[in-house]
Amino acid sequence: MPLKRTIYLISPQTPDNFWSMQSSVEALRAKSLMHNAALATLMALTPAEAGIKYLYCDENVSRIDFNAPCDLVAITGYGLHADRIAEISRRFRERGVAVALGGAYATLYPEQARQLADHHFVGEAEQTWPQFLREWRRGEAKHLYRQAQFVDMTQSPAPDWSKIRAADYLYFPIQTSRGCPNNCDFCDAIRLVGRRYRTKSIAQIMAEVKNAHAKGAETVFFSEDNFFVNRKFTKRLLTRIVAWNTSQRYPLAFAAQATISIGADEQILKLLADANFSVVFLGVESTDKACLEEVNKGHIWRYDPTRSVKALSRYGIIPFVGLIVGFDHDDHSTFSRIERFLNDTASPIASLSLLNAPENTALYERMRKQGRINDRFKGVWHFSTNIVPLKMTRDELTARHHALFKRLYEPEHFERRVLDWLAGIRYFTPLYPNAKIKRSKAIKIFYIIWFYMTRESLAANRLFIDLVRKTAKIDARLLSKVVTIMSQYCHYSNFANRL
Repeated sequence: MPLKRTIYLISPQTPDNFWSMQSSVEALRAKSLMHNAALATLMALTPAEAGIKYLYCDENVSRIDFNAPCDLVAITGYGLHADRIAEISRRFRERGVAVALGGAYATLYPEQARQLADHHFVGEAEQTWPQFLREWRRGEAKHLYRQAQFVDMTQSPAPDWSKIRAADYLYFPIQTSRGCPNNCDFCDAIRLVGRRYRTKSIAQIMAEVKNAHAKGAETVFFSEDNFFVNRKFTKRLLTRIVAWNTSQRYPLAFAAQATISIGADEQILKLLADANFSVVFLGVESTDKACLEEVNKGHIWRYDPTRSVKALSRYGIIPFVGLIVGFDHDDHSTFSRIERFLNDTASPIASLSLLNAPENTALYERMRKQGRINDRFKGVWHFSTNIVPLKMTRDELTARHHALFKRLYEPEHFERRVLDWLAGIRYFTPLYPNAKIKRSKAIKIFYIIWFYMTRESLAANRLFIDLVRKTAKIDARLLSKVVTIMSQYCHYSNFANRL
């Protein structure tokens, strides 16, 4: 029997930006938004006979031990982790420990990534990781491992969550599919997952859902960019989730990402509510058809964004609206139109990004040819842009973006949207009459109340008290939704005021 060899799996710390939850009230109970399922999948791909022992570090919840006894370090991350990945790699390689690097950054930026790693993985890892382990054990590992063809998702194992503590995370990510049939000019997702839509089997997905529940998860986040590509598949999956979740003493909550097309299907919306979905991130992108057409996304305009958002809200599902500014058709009037849209749709939570052009996208090439790229995209969409805008200066664009973000989360404006959203709910699922609240969730609610009573500003304190009081008068069943919304308010308000 060969001696075991030790691999240190590392997920780098997310910079202090919009995606980080470190400043949120949620940090009182969870250290990070969600863990990186890629590393847990690598563990699941490891044959028992390979003789591998894994150490694990998610730097968002624990510190890296740069002196850890290990034979190899495996790192994964996104473009926004580039600087930290370089630092981690350098420190271990200086010790003489080889580094394997894979994931989005390694795939999308291969020229930079290959210099940081002894073993460079490009593309999906379901086939290349087991191959690497066999060759590494024999002392025959190569520098480059490239997955040329996109894998069959039914061959992807359930992630091994044995190194994960549920209490450290707000969401448990589960990936039901890969592939996007769209080809938006500003998006590099198809370089990662391709355009052909591939799904796991429903049995696979339900097994992962049950694993998450057994692990102690409270909310499962379906992590693909668009949960609503294949309607028949989505309906079958939701029907299975409803049947299982309604039989649980402590039901799971769910969240997902989708385009506004999801709001046009009433059957799907009811299934989402019955499955106990609390939030759906909606990629509205722009309220101007011309802006969408210029980035090859005009096809979604056949769905009215106002109707879609309102439809989702009627079923009590919080619409997390994603919008972008900085298109060529955007001008100074864009920002007031966006504000009106969010007020008209009573959207409590909105993410307002600046348009960026990731390298090797159609938008990047078009902007480069026009001489309108003036720095490298850093993987952070909310602070600045690498594009020279057309109808305003970059300073004007960022200043107006920052001002609108702040205005959206001023207490009086936020409260009005929340109350209007609550008043628009028409459907309350009757399927969970005997559901219990986990002790951990009760503690979370206590922390949120304690946070606003003792640590937040006087304005936020009043906002919280007013919303609870007014909501109780509307319908006591809505109080849990207010708690969910307010658990996010602190984060977005703090972020807006740091801009």
